[in-house]
Amino acid sequence: MGRPPAARLRAAGVTPGVRRLALTASVVLVAALVACSGPSDTRNDDAATPTVASNDGLGDAPAANDSPGPTDTSPRPGPSTATAAPSVVTEAAFASPSGNIGCYLTADGARCDIAKKSWSPPPAPDSCTLDWGFGVAVGKDGEATFTCAGDTVLGARDKLEYGESLKAGPIRCDSASAGMRCENTATGHGFRLAKEQYDLF
Repeated sequence: MGRPPAARLRAAGVTPGVRRLALTASVVLVAALVACSGPSDTRNDDAATPTVASNDGLGDAPAANDSPGPTDTSPRPGPSTATAAPSVVTEAAFASPSGNIGCYLTADGARCDIAKKSWSPPPAPDSCTLDWGFGVAVGKDGEATFTCAGDTVLGARDKLEYGESLKAGPIRCDSASAGMRCENTATGHGFRLAKEQYDLF
């Protein structure tokens, strides 16, 4: 018991080369599992023009870098798996670990904006005279839609790490390396937003 772990491994016949090989195999296996777990299809950009999301239920977006952090009503756990219970909040402004996606969450809905994307949104409706195609939202009713907004929810200080989730009322947001997913768990409607693609449901 008094010997360090490396000495115990040497005594058991495990060489540094075998340990490196095992570590490399573990890293390759995890990378393969992550690569295979994401969706493989992309959104068809020729879809009919969606209705414009109203930001009324979400209120004004917090000013960049002045965004409130998560307002916890339960202890915030460390990184979790997709099946772990989300941290419950009343409202939260947060960003993906890369900072490319910023979100604002309340019990009335969730809105996420994206800074860099490789896809094009559908054409803006004639009724939209503000910025279009950089954000999506889901509210208490109906499917998720693109936002027509003159503000942004990008720039939050707090990061929602990959594997972590937040929930306010029926609205839940999950952060993953494949993108940010927010859903109204009562209606089943929501969205997934990533640099490579988006999905509204």
